[in-house]
Amino acid sequence: MFDRLRVLHRYVILEYLKVFSLSLSSLILIYMIVLFFQKIDVFIKHQAPFHLIFLYLLYKTPEVIFQWTLPYGVLLATLLTLGTLSRHSEITAMKAGGVSLYRITFPLFFIALFIGLCSFLGNEYLVPEANQEGRYLLSVQVKKETPASFFKNYKIWFRSDHQIFNIQLLDTEEKALKGFTLYKFDDQFRCLQRIDAKEVKWINGKWKFLEGSVRDFDGSSIQTTPFKEIELSLLESWESLQSMERQSREMSYTELRTYIQRIQAAGYDSTRYLVDLYSKLSYPFLNLIMILIGVPFALKTGRSGGVALSIGASVMIGFAYGVTFYVFLSFGKSGVLAPFLSAWIPTILFGLAGIFTLMSVRQ
Repeated sequence: MFDRLRVLHRYVILEYLKVFSLSLSSLILIYMIVLFFQKIDVFIKHQAPFHLIFLYLLYKTPEVIFQWTLPYGVLLATLLTLGTLSRHSEITAMKAGGVSLYRITFPLFFIALFIGLCSFLGNEYLVPEANQEGRYLLSVQVKKETPASFFKNYKIWFRSDHQIFNIQLLDTEEKALKGFTLYKFDDQFRCLQRIDAKEVKWINGKWKFLEGSVRDFDGSSIQTTPFKEIELSLLESWESLQSMERQSREMSYTELRTYIQRIQAAGYDSTRYLVDLYSKLSYPFLNLIMILIGVPFALKTGRSGGVALSIGASVMIGFAYGVTFYVFLSFGKSGVLAPFLSAWIPTILFGLAGIFTLMSVRQ
């Protein structure tokens, strides 16, 4: 009995992996083509050579795989594999041989768990590094922009002419620089002035500094002038600074957790980053959810459907989950839901729907 099950499981796994490889490759190719046409204006405008275009797409590949296509490749492969087995009456033959549906599909759940682990590791180690490299390539090597900002010690640092400033948190919604420190230097790189502000806001095309102090250095003496609100000029506008925001997708789970601890310790709101942190844990489980949803759907439509139906079902289910996932994330970032709930509710809802549907399938 066990030998027969081993042979059966090996057959199901091999069939699934063949279809999964083809499905995932097709989805990656589609996404890369869409990404290329999204950036083609930039490439043409700056006359980017072919090798830089290729490198940019290569750097975006980990993100495309681990954040966009992997769960839907799992779903499509599940629908196609089990649908084909059902249409060829192989599922019926297996059940006639005394093998339950749970045992037939048991290996697929292990595959999904393994893929989920790969998804987490890929997002932890490959995606952040590749996204940073791709961002640098596009801005510096393609657009020929001078690299003036960098991220160190969980702060954004920016160099401009005779000024250097660092930012604890860049808030794109409020158009604010929080935890701001500005250093002004002379030609000999001696510090002439330091300005600290709890918050700097971009209001009506001007920078307003809130709750801080100005320190003027004159030889051996230091003159400190505190302020509640002052208006000072910076060489940069909000539009030139907002692109410096440290994106969650450019940080691993560990880096993002440390960054959240830093900005919380400084007294700033970290809600949107907490939502992204929890979603880094919930999203890999989507691979398992897709198996739960795909198995009963494939078995119920396997005999009557074909490849077109499987692809259509994948698009429909994927779209439904994507809309639900990002709607709940927006609820979390706006404070309507707790960050943990906003990241996990879509996964739990679709998981329960998959379990309920699977239990309703005749064994």
